[in-house]
Amino acid sequence: MFTPGGERVEVLSPGHPNQHDGPDFLEAQVKIDGVLWAGHVEIHLRSSDWYGHGHYHDPRYDQVVLHVVAEHDDEVRRSNGERVPEVALQWDPSLWFNYEALQRRRSWVACSRDLHRLDPFHIKHWLGRVVVERLEQHATAIRTDLEETSNDWEEVLYRHLARGFGLHANARPFYLTARSLPLRVIAHHRDNLLQVEALLFGQAGLLDTEIFGDDHYETLKKEYHYLQQKFSLRPIEGHLWRQMRMRPSAFPAVRLAEFARFIHQQENVFSRILHTPDLKELEPLFRITAGGYWEEHYVFNKPSKKQRKSFGKQAFHLLLINIVVPFYFIYGVINGLEEYRERALEILEALPPERNAIIRKWEEAGIRAESAFYSQALIRLKNDYCNKGRCLECGIGKRIITGEKG
Repeated sequence: MFTPGGERVEVLSPGHPNQHDGPDFLEAQVKIDGVLWAGHVEIHLRSSDWYGHGHYHDPRYDQVVLHVVAEHDDEVRRSNGERVPEVALQWDPSLWFNYEALQRRRSWVACSRDLHRLDPFHIKHWLGRVVVERLEQHATAIRTDLEETSNDWEEVLYRHLARGFGLHANARPFYLTARSLPLRVIAHHRDNLLQVEALLFGQAGLLDTEIFGDDHYETLKKEYHYLQQKFSLRPIEGHLWRQMRMRPSAFPAVRLAEFARFIHQQENVFSRILHTPDLKELEPLFRITAGGYWEEHYVFNKPSKKQRKSFGKQAFHLLLINIVVPFYFIYGVINGLEEYRERALEILEALPPERNAIIRKWEEAGIRAESAFYSQALIRLKNDYCNKGRCLECGIGKRIITGEKG
């Protein structure tokens, strides 16, 4: 590139985007007429925007070594009067037209009418990158908990399995309940299912001391008060739980009862999952039935028709997709073990796709999820790219903007 005065400009490093006030890119390296400069880069539509935005008297912009514009209409200077080198970029006008056309569309995804023109190979290649981004997104929360627990993988998996049992509606209160009830406490009473239930329901804030209930409810409440004093426990707020507009099998009480049964049946879960090579061996770990009292109840103190409350195959698949697979992935990343990252992706490819509104809409647009690998990618693509207008960062969007059909 060249400045308006004919100086040759090479960008050796673009630096990194600035997410705060100040120049747009920080710590860039550019060579101007053979001289290396290190500093910041500011981007505007026109040169005169430098003055319109007040940069000429702002000391934060004195370290700008290159001003990048679409139209050169003025000479720009720093607060001390020094000239700022500038380049005006040129591009095919159709790129701008195609980009603006995408941004103006109000369809479910902006590019839905263009997808048929693209080679499915390139779409799948991009989705492969997006699914890794989604796993890294899941891994962020796992990393935070690992730091908090001094890398106690068992404790962290326990918290996140609880979140998985809560499904989408009650993931947060389930997670908070587990976080308020350390695994070492509940594991101390693992052999006694009644005490495990008492600890979980009590910490969930669902054993209200003002309510008088049936025998099972009163027994749990009494047991919890004893254990609460013993371990100095503080429950979460019971109002955090959602129960409206969901199937009875997903009610918080049923899910907590199933999680209690899981804790009662299994120990050293992280180690067992880590060394279990395939899905057929994983599934028995989550073969759970909340029996006894819960065969005739979906909520406390209100009998219902007798029915087994089992943790079904679909629930097991969701738990694998949202909890177990990210753990394999992040364990592999942290410990430099590629086989665990590969196992995470292999499990996603072996599982059926999720069935939800987002996946159905993608099918209407012409992209079908063949496995959980692709449904996970399409969920992230919709939520984190399409909904935010990030067409320029999307492999599909960039091909449409540049007019590539392959």
